[in-house]
Amino acid sequence: MLTFSPKLIIYILIFATLLFTPLFAGDYLVHLVTSSFILGILALAYDLLYGHMGIVSLGHSVFYGIAAYTLGMLSVTIFNIKNPIITFVAAMTAGAMLGLLIGYVSTFAKGIYSLLITFAFAHIFYLLVMSNPGGITEGENGITQVRPPPLYIGNFTLNLFKGAGLYYLTFAILIVSCILLKAIIESQLGDVFRGIKENENRLLALGFNVRQYKIFAFVISGIFSGIAGYLMACLENIVTPEMVSWTTGAQTLLIVVLGGPSSLLGPIIGSFLINIVRFYISSLMGGGTWVYVLGGLYILTMLFLPQGLWKYVERVLVSLGIK
Repeated sequence: MLTFSPKLIIYILIFATLLFTPLFAGDYLVHLVTSSFILGILALAYDLLYGHMGIVSLGHSVFYGIAAYTLGMLSVTIFNIKNPIITFVAAMTAGAMLGLLIGYVSTFAKGIYSLLITFAFAHIFYLLVMSNPGGITEGENGITQVRPPPLYIGNFTLNLFKGAGLYYLTFAILIVSCILLKAIIESQLGDVFRGIKENENRLLALGFNVRQYKIFAFVISGIFSGIAGYLMACLENIVTPEMVSWTTGAQTLLIVVLGGPSSLLGPIIGSFLINIVRFYISSLMGGGTWVYVLGGLYILTMLFLPQGLWKYVERVLVSLGIK
């Protein structure tokens, strides 16, 4: 006879709720949850560096935003490639190559100096897309109408890039991302990543090429961040310079810290909370106020939730006998 632990039952209920959300929710809620899924993928990619290796970066907006611009340039401003497989692979490749570049340069330094290098990359790429070189980024207006067309299979039309179709595609990619990143974290590679966070000098003494592992982690993180950027471009049907701005990297850091670093569910919880707060603050007070709210949330999180929400949720579950 099958037995289910209370914790597993909670997970099943959450999964079932998310699975059937598009069937009973309006378009606005579907859009909000989809964008939270996407930010969850970005946060998981960031947590690979921050939570498991202790590397703080403000450059993830580059992986995220330039992957989205890759879709825009391939499908609108440079070429007219509408095949979603080609543009998706290109976006992942862009994320990987930028991860290699930023990882290679930033790992020459450590600590605050590495952080400043990633910040510099974010600002350089932001200025680059704002300058609209050769008319390929459309400057501050961004690139519009970037969403891939529906897929046609015989007489059947499958729209995976809008509404409920994109919701389920993003949900599936989030689950696959969790599985893949969990496999990486629990492998010998993950042990090395944690070793770098705990005592980098000891690994150097044991003969590990720590810098190569850091660069490889940047590449992996860049790939998943690029996937998130591609999906967000599909959701919004526009790519804007804000996606490349360092504030996007700062928001991602807050998501991970608030939700709980070095855990799979923590960054996802943080993505939902931050995204919901951002949407409602922007609708009530205007989009320009979000930066100030973001700063306030940083302060409150550091003061009252230094270990993240997930650690406290786990303690509550244990106190209730749910393991």
